[in-house]
Amino acid sequence: MPFCPKCRYEYKEGIATCPDCDETLVASLPEETNTDTPNIMEAYDDWVPLARLTSDQFGVMLVEGLRAKEIPAVIVSAAGHFGVTGQMGISAFRSVGGAFTLLVPREFVHDADQEAAVMLGEDWEKAKIVDIEGEE
Repeated sequence: MPFCPKCRYEYKEGIATCPDCDETLVASLPEETNTDTPNIMEAYDDWVPLARLTSDQFGVMLVEGLRAKEIPAVIVSAAGHFGVTGQMGISAFRSVGGAFTLLVPREFVHDADQEAAVMLGEDWEKAKIVDIEGEE
């Protein structure tokens, strides 16, 4: 079965290009190495929970925007691994008040606050859970 080298999705025989990524499919995938989040988390030991977000879209946008400005950032989800767990029933619902927490290392709190305010505006002010002025 062919695979997309970008999204790693497996396709039926006879398909040559990934319709989502527009990549030429390959016969096998190289072993996946997850070097993104673990290295980021290990590089700093003083992560600060900066905001609780009610949407994974806000989380993705913030993390991508902050990392583009070289500000380390991760999202921790209270509803499974970055989102709804995929289960049926009560455990599949997100927690009230925001299931996604944005974390940044303490030394980047002020820079992250400024960038997030530009990206989310008033929504950012509502999402913050720490006193930015109190952070060193």
